[in-house]
Amino acid sequence: IEGDPLGDKLESIAYEVKFEAISEGGCLCKMTSIYNAIGEFEVKEEEIKEGRESSIGICKVVEAYLMENPQVYA
Repeated sequence: IEGDPLGDKLESIAYEVKFEAISEGGCLCKMTSIYNAIGEFEVKEEEIKEGRESSIGICKVVEAYLMENPQVYA
């Protein structure tokens, strides 16, 4: 993903995404984000929330594509 969200205040953002099977079928998605700020910059909660929503949106698009095209991963 391009570095546009980083601006001049963040060195990097790392995302860890884990998918765990659940007994009812399907899976549970757990996402962790690590923000590496430049200097003393502090990431605000609303900025984290925006980043999380964006990441969830990307995951939903990928999920929809894979559900419609199972041959690309099976």
